[in-house]
Amino acid sequence: MPIPIVDSHIHLFPESHLPTFAWYSPSSPLGSQYSIDEYRTATSEPSYLRGFIVLETDRISSQESGASWTHVLDEVSFFTRIALGEPIAGEGHRDVDKPLCLGIIPWAPVPGGPATLEKFMALVKERTRTEDVWRKVCGVRYLVQDKPAGVMLKQDFVDGLKWLGRNRLVFDHGVDARQGGLWQLRETIEMMKRAYDGVQESERVVIAISTDSFFVLFLSDCFHSFPPISSTLTI
Repeated sequence: MPIPIVDSHIHLFPESHLPTFAWYSPSSPLGSQYSIDEYRTATSEPSYLRGFIVLETDRISSQESGASWTHVLDEVSFFTRIALGEPIAGEGHRDVDKPLCLGIIPWAPVPGGPATLEKFMALVKERTRTEDVWRKVCGVRYLVQDKPAGVMLKQDFVDGLKWLGRNRLVFDHGVDARQGGLWQLRETIEMMKRAYDGVQESERVVIAISTDSFFVLFLSDCFHSFPPISSTLTI
């Protein structure tokens, strides 16, 4: 009997959205449509796909509100159409795909701190249109891998993480230790110390670290449950 699978980290986008990505160029190997039609083809092996959690795909954006949030909010609208089964022609999904969308992780301006996050997430809620879709928003993502050293240690960033914890939202933390350097992991450990300092366990933000490997951990786990991390950080 096939084992039910939840694909916990995927990216979906229609070809028409390509110019809104920060990483896009005409020569990019990802410079074509990757929507649910393509996803179904890639996952056509005998298995029971229960569904997926879809994450933002690094749209052009900035911490400041206004026009700089247009593309990331349009992405939320795209995810909402998938979740509601309301496709637009050419987007590569159908109404029957609706049950597959189990969770949504949008971009969010974490460095802006609690006030900016609250303002942005209110706009995300508007874009999700229904309570059912809004409940699928289970976390946010922000890539630090291309940011200068020190960004994740700023007080607004740390306070933003604490706000996420209070609101039961996971933080998908994008770092690149291989190309960006091990300092990103070192800063991540310090960031976690500060984010958990004085915070009761029930309100600690869960951090999913997307790097060369994938971990979900709390500060107390760093040097005990994952010894390879601690040994790497002493290099």
